[in-house]
Amino acid sequence: MTYSVSEFSEIIGVSAHTLRFYEREGLIKVNRDVNNVRIYSDENKAWMESLLHLKNTGMSLKDMKKFAMWGHLGEETMGDRLDLLKNHRKKVMEELENLHHSLEHLDNKIQFYENELGDCFEQK
Repeated sequence: MTYSVSEFSEIIGVSAHTLRFYEREGLIKVNRDVNNVRIYSDENKAWMESLLHLKNTGMSLKDMKKFAMWGHLGEETMGDRLDLLKNHRKKVMEELENLHHSLEHLDNKIQFYENELGDCFEQK
């Protein structure tokens, strides 16, 4: 199945401007029709969903570009892509640990204030 820019934008959940930016940056390769209009495919959809997951985990544009470039080069870059993903996963896990620690701190603060306010209300 193929999609126009506006259809694809709606399906993926990013603006047409973002899609064009990703194309200019080499993150996605898009076919064009005889009138030079972009035509997106289901393969583009799967690739964009993967890129958006990487973006959502905080992967830098620089690393996303490397990953995309290596993907376009083929199987000989699979080791490089694996290393990049493993390194990124390590960073994500560290961030999750930091967030978990901060969440525990936040929960402790909430508990403290709930206890203090509870005591205040009971005295009145």
